[in-house]
Amino acid sequence: MLKSINPILPMRNKTLNKDFYLNTLGFEETGDCGDYLMLRKDTIEIYSFSI
Repeated sequence: MLKSINPILPMRNKTLNKDFYLNTLGFEETGDCGDYLMLRKDTIEIYSFSI
């Protein structure tokens, strides 16, 4: 049985993506590794990579 899913989503613009998740949806940044961004809110984790 699945307990969680952590998607890895593409992003075209890191600045816009980061602003949307942090300021609009209330996520917190857990890591920023250049072209890779890690975000968390409650039990949800989302990873984004630059395309």
